[in-house]
Amino acid sequence: MDRKEEILEKLTGIQSSRLSYYAELTRAMEEMKKKSNQLRILNQLTKIHVNESWEGISRYLASQLRQAFDFDVFILSLCDASVVANHICWMENGQWLSRTQAMGDASRADMSTDVSDLIPWGREPQNRLSVPLQNQLGQRVGELILLNHAALQYSEEEFSFLQVAADYVGVVIENILLFKDLSKKVNLEAQLIQSAKLAALGEMAAGVAHELNSPLTAILGNVQLLMRGSSGEAAAQMLEDIYRCGLRCRKIIQNLLTFARQDEYAWESLNLNEVVGGVLELIGYQLQVSGITVQTRLSDDLPPFQGSRQQIEQVLINLLLNARDATLHREGARIEVETGTTELDGMEVVYVAVWDNGTGIKEEHLSQIFHPFFTTKERFRGTGLGLSVSHGIAESHGGKLLVESEEGVFSRFTLALLRQNVR
Repeated sequence: MDRKEEILEKLTGIQSSRLSYYAELTRAMEEMKKKSNQLRILNQLTKIHVNESWEGISRYLASQLRQAFDFDVFILSLCDASVVANHICWMENGQWLSRTQAMGDASRADMSTDVSDLIPWGREPQNRLSVPLQNQLGQRVGELILLNHAALQYSEEEFSFLQVAADYVGVVIENILLFKDLSKKVNLEAQLIQSAKLAALGEMAAGVAHELNSPLTAILGNVQLLMRGSSGEAAAQMLEDIYRCGLRCRKIIQNLLTFARQDEYAWESLNLNEVVGGVLELIGYQLQVSGITVQTRLSDDLPPFQGSRQQIEQVLINLLLNARDATLHREGARIEVETGTTELDGMEVVYVAVWDNGTGIKEEHLSQIFHPFFTTKERFRGTGLGLSVSHGIAESHGGKLLVESEEGVFSRFTLALLRQNVR
């Protein structure tokens, strides 16, 4: 009987139909899983944070695309401004590593990326799959590149999916570029507002300083006359206190005038290393006896700049004394002074940076530290004018005074000055 059923199944093809049905069902399920995985990846590509760095974005893209493609190296090639930058990612010990390399002029018609010097294994890849990135206007803004060191052929379906993924990434990239551009404009607007506020404060400070200077001169002169004729110890002590307070007031007035940039100083060609050396000779011993280690990293062959030696020295002294105050009573107190050249806002500058491992500055205070009379020091330890005066000097030289700080960890003030500055 079993033999008859077997012959009947073979003749009617029932068993064959079942196998074909199950095979077709399996293929359909696999295809659905693949499509579902692709949709999930596309959804994940839209979740890139606009404030993320390009390196972080490239690693995220690599981790997502690796779920649909087999590749050894992923490259996000972007045209930002006039430079093509390649963000290269590869897997090492279960983690995605990345590095960025600028490739120069972006005005080339093809914008194709030469990857021969970029891949980690140092030889030409055996296989490359790439698709362009475009914005909403159809303009090419970059490229997605998958590389393999072994021969591997991608299917037409995989190529089509990478094109779809590139469309999603192109929208994300455009949003990020718009966000960065908007952030830059907002920061510029904030800087302009800050400059206007400081300019107004400077005019007011100059007027107040001039009004106070004349009566204060009379007070100091009369106190000195009284001190010469005083015979009582108590009276002499009170007159001495008045005189010292008067000198403190005169110093504040001088700082106000400097902040308002009313004083004239002779400008000359200066070498920043020589200025730093002179200041350290002046107050180096004072820092040393305070138990602070001072380290210097001065760049060789710094180009000269035009400026006032006296004013630049004043800025450095202010920064070093602030660093001293911030590191007092700190174990392993250290100040580092560094000079060099860099680019700031598209201009070549020389800079001197003063770093300390002191108390640092609270984040909410960073926007206020250049305001006149703002200070975080104890009462009577500072006038609150040192940084505002230094900020005014930097701007009068066409430069900037920048700050980085983390509360309880460090502070770093950088005075950046134009290499070719004409007053």
